Amino acid sequence: MRYNNYHKHDHKGNGKQPDTITKEIDYCKRAVELGHTTYFTCNHGFQGDVFTSHSLCQEYGLKLIINAEVYYVENRYEKDRKNYHLTITARNDDGVRELNDILSESNITGIYYKNRIDDELLFGLNPNNVIITTACCGGRLRDEEGLDEWLIKMKNHFKDNFLLEVQSHIHPYQANYNKKVIEKSIKHDIKIIHANDSHYIYPSDAVYRDLFLESKGIVYDEEEGFILDYPDSDEIFRRYKEQGVLTEKQMIEALNNTLIFDECEELSIINFDIKLPPVSENPNKELKQIINKEWNIQKQSIPKEKWNEYQKEIIYEMDIIEKTNMENYFILDYKVVKRAIEKYNGLLTKTGRGSAVSFYINKLLGLTEIDRINSPVPLYPTRFMSIERILGTKSLPD
Repeated sequence: MRYNNYHKHDHKGNGKQPDTITKEIDYCKRAVELGHTTYFTCNHGFQGDVFTSHSLCQEYGLKLIINAEVYYVENRYEKDRKNYHLTITARNDDGVRELNDILSESNITGIYYKNRIDDELLFGLNPNNVIITTACCGGRLRDEEGLDEWLIKMKNHFKDNFLLEVQSHIHPYQANYNKKVIEKSIKHDIKIIHANDSHYIYPSDAVYRDLFLESKGIVYDEEEGFILDYPDSDEIFRRYKEQGVLTEKQMIEALNNTLIFDECEELSIINFDIKLPPVSENPNKELKQIINKEWNIQKQSIPKEKWNEYQKEIIYEMDIIEKTNMENYFILDYKVVKRAIEKYNGLLTKTGRGSAVSFYINKLLGLTEIDRINSPVPLYPTRFMSIERILGTKSLPD
């Protein structure tokens, strides 16, 4: 039986405290192995690596769906460490934009140990653009106070795009939690939905996650006994039966309801353009003017017989900048460092860090004091940036 594994986490999730070593490609391979058709970017507090996921979905023939497991509180301005988990999945391009907006806001005004959304952000979402589930045992249903009122409010706003999440872990805590989910589902006529909360692919992978967590000094007591894998539907049914909470009809319903994500549209919002703030109306012209001005100043301390060599290297580096459309990047860095030095008495170190010193234009712009052309050891400009790397990986100069 096919289902959608919408609740999973990979090695890029939970940035401050990584809790898995499983990569996006591992989930994609498993999805194909099981005959599944979707891949979800879900991670704690953010949407995952959308660009890597996009490339992998194209490679493996999967539909990319953007979602996140968010931290929810009633009021994000209150300084309270208590929060609840929700999964929010974008149904379309507008849903992606809205999810981006609320998570951006959570990182500006909602930070208190976690980046938290609240009622203002949650109920500001268009119910036609997102699908929301109550997530794991860390969800809102663990707290009875005000729960019925909250469930009614959620159902009234999001209608059938709000579902109550059950999981098949054979553990007393999960079993009791599922009982509560079923009770509230019946009471408020809200559909249930199955989730794995996958952190690895196969049960045998649990040992590697445990070793990883141990190496980081991380302990999740509440997960003891949970199997956080990506199983087939037969195994899910077996676990639910052993758990002893859901009826067979409810098990089938919970898995079938994951197919709601089949309604998610193919996304057109994603593009691979490198995002840089436009700091000039004509960045190519302005950068060349800055370089010419600085070269005319700095060449006075260079022997005339070496000017041609330097000019040749400047032209070579400028060609890389032009072909990768990185003019704004250099102008921005130039203005930031110039302001730091002139207004705040900043000082450049006499040493260089990383590969930035291997690009002579960085010396002209005042970003380093290292002259790679006159260096006693070879310094290669393509270590800092090359056309192939910038355009191929959509990354900034290193």
